Amino acid sequence: MWRSVVGKLWITIIILVTLVLILLNLFLNEQVEKTYVRDQKKSLEQLAAEIQKKFNQPGQDQIQYLNNVLQVSELFHTYIVTLDSSGSVSNYGVSPHVPNVPWQEVLSQKDLNRVIKGETVFIKGKVQDRDPNQFPFLKNDVLLVAVPHIVGGKTVGAIVLYQTQEQLSETDIKRWIFYSSLIGITLTTIFAFFLSTRITLPLIQMKKAVEKMARGEFSIRVPVRYHEQDEIADLSMTFNRMAAQLEDSIHQLSQEKEQLASILKSMSDGVLTISKYGKIVLSNPVADQFLSLWEGETQKNTLPPPLQDLFNKVTDDQKEYTGDISENGRTWVVVMSLLYTENQVRGVVAVLRDVTEERRLDKMRKDFVANVSHELRTPLQMLQGYSEALMDDIAETPEERRELAQVINEESQRMSRLVRELLDLARMESGHIQIEPIELPLNELVLRVIRKFQGLARERQVQLCADLGDSLPMVYWDEDKIEQVLTNLVDNAIRHTPSQGSVTVHAYFQNKKVYLEIEDTGSGIPEEDLPFVFERFYKADKARTRGQSGGTGLGLSIARHLVNAHRGNITVKSQLGKGATFRVELPVRVKTEMG
Repeated sequence: MWRSVVGKLWITIIILVTLVLILLNLFLNEQVEKTYVRDQKKSLEQLAAEIQKKFNQPGQDQIQYLNNVLQVSELFHTYIVTLDSSGSVSNYGVSPHVPNVPWQEVLSQKDLNRVIKGETVFIKGKVQDRDPNQFPFLKNDVLLVAVPHIVGGKTVGAIVLYQTQEQLSETDIKRWIFYSSLIGITLTTIFAFFLSTRITLPLIQMKKAVEKMARGEFSIRVPVRYHEQDEIADLSMTFNRMAAQLEDSIHQLSQEKEQLASILKSMSDGVLTISKYGKIVLSNPVADQFLSLWEGETQKNTLPPPLQDLFNKVTDDQKEYTGDISENGRTWVVVMSLLYTENQVRGVVAVLRDVTEERRLDKMRKDFVANVSHELRTPLQMLQGYSEALMDDIAETPEERRELAQVINEESQRMSRLVRELLDLARMESGHIQIEPIELPLNELVLRVIRKFQGLARERQVQLCADLGDSLPMVYWDEDKIEQVLTNLVDNAIRHTPSQGSVTVHAYFQNKKVYLEIEDTGSGIPEEDLPFVFERFYKADKARTRGQSGGTGLGLSIARHLVNAHRGNITVKSQLGKGATFRVELPVRVKTEMG
């Protein structure tokens, strides 16, 4: 209960009221006792003095007078007894209803001697050692006044006047004061509980509202008692304003957080927020993919070794750093900067960008420039040299001049073919390949390409043949482009097959796909060069060189783009010294973008 405001307030009010009532009860009892005893004592003393005075007047019938007084005094619950000097009841009389009492024990001999000497003795309280059942009139408190009994100027005993507290007396008054105090405490308890509950009800509602807000329910409000414009109502309205402002702030923060999360999620670059202790606080999906490369090697939320080294440099030197990280054949550029809060470093932010493709394209660009320069430099030098020879009349006979002119013509055609294929390849790589499929028989297409190269094959003493499977379907392809693919592959196979070798074109239908395979018995392609054969200006430094074949190095790259445009796939299998097989996989019908 002491942990509750209601309990504390309730108990505090009860304790305060109880203390006040107890003190008031003690004070009233004291005042009642003093007032009651004082008044009763004064009355008894006045009556005793009057009786004593009458006894001292000569000629009075003292016994008759005393009897009259005794009868009247009993009407006011006052009893009179006359005692002799030994303490026994004298013959002067006693109140009619006073039983035979050993007055020597009510008024001790010592007190009696004091009265005989002329003093007035007052006694209040219970008579000691008296049995209430034997002397019922003595069971209550007694107020007793004893004065000297003087007859003829001589003290013969004592006149005793006493009252018992049988009626509504001091004891009754004290008892009612006590009962009133109990009733006051009970009513105070009920009132205190009601008051404390009413006062603390808004506080309890605020406590529940705060607990709900701690659980994330920021829309909670406390009811306001507008008819009671007190401090608690003001506190409730202030709490509601605070809750509204807090809800609005949380809503704005939530929106900003969601917006930031969406931005981070949609970023193509990886973003990491790192605490000043080197622990990962926030990361987006791209950064998670980067960190997954070290999964199992580092603990959760811990930087991988390459990032840890860069983090140490940034925090030690207090400046931005940029570095490259390479892992599993991929390369990332990492930019790491410090984060500040009130001029205090609170962490580091790292931005990661996968530049593998950019680096590859940059290398391809450089290789492309180098290859084009190399391919063009040789024919240009030959054109320049032979043209200068013609101009200087080095060739003396017409046959020599025709030979020089033929070389110039062949090199110019080679340059023209190179430029044309470069333009075609550039157009294909930019996505400008227009497929115009028509329905055509597959076997006729293959045989037409075979017939085209029979002369070149005989010239090089290479056997060229076709292996056509059964039930070849009608296909729906772009005839010119597929013929260009087969032309490039067959031409490439013949040029790289030595004399007495063979080139076979296989065509078959399987699993709803059409397969075209160009198999040769040439020297083959080294295994380490296989992943690069479809790149521009591919050149293996062993058996297949353009110096021997006269190719431009662009045919396979062009073939790949044309096959991909038909939603197909082209692969190569080869072993050094055992020839090569290029395999083209195409659907029976090509689906164009128009349907």
